[in-house]
Amino acid sequence: MDQNEIVLGKGISGVCFGMIQAEVEKLLGKADEVGEYSLSPSENSITLFYNSKGLSFTFESVDQFKLSYISVHNKNYHIFSFIKIGLSKRNLLDELEHFQLGKPEFEKADSEEFPTHELIYFPGENLHLWLDEGRISEIQFGPFWEDMKTIVWED
Repeated sequence: MDQNEIVLGKGISGVCFGMIQAEVEKLLGKADEVGEYSLSPSENSITLFYNSKGLSFTFESVDQFKLSYISVHNKNYHIFSFIKIGLSKRNLLDELEHFQLGKPEFEKADSEEFPTHELIYFPGENLHLWLDEGRISEIQFGPFWEDMKTIVWED
C-alpha cells in the first residue's frame, strides 16, 4: 500500500482511527508540537502536529481520546492519486463524479484573516476539503459513522 495514500474512514501511513496517542507516537515518533484544546466545559481534545510531515492527529475526549481526525497539509498525500493539496476547485468539481464520494455540501468559511476560505464536505465519507484562493489547502477526514451516534472504529 502507498504510504502517502489517504484511506477514507481508516487512516494514513499506518496510522488508523481508533488508535490512542501513544500508538501514533510509537509509529511516527514524538510530535513537533502538541496542542490541548477545550471544546466545551466537559469536552477537550489533544492534537499532535507533525509539521515536517504536514500531518496532524486529533484525539477527542468524547471518543475516549481515540484518534478522531487527521488533517493533511502536504501535497504528497492523496486520495485516489488525484485529490491532494493544491488541486483547484474547478479540477476537483470537473472530475468528482469519477470518485463516488457522494454529493458534496458547500460552505463559505471566509473571515477577515482568510477571505477566500471555503469548505467542501462529503458527509458520507466524513471528508472535509478546505480551500483557499480556489485550491485545496487542507484535507481533514475522520472515521466512518454507522449512524449519527456510532463511529465505526477499525479493529
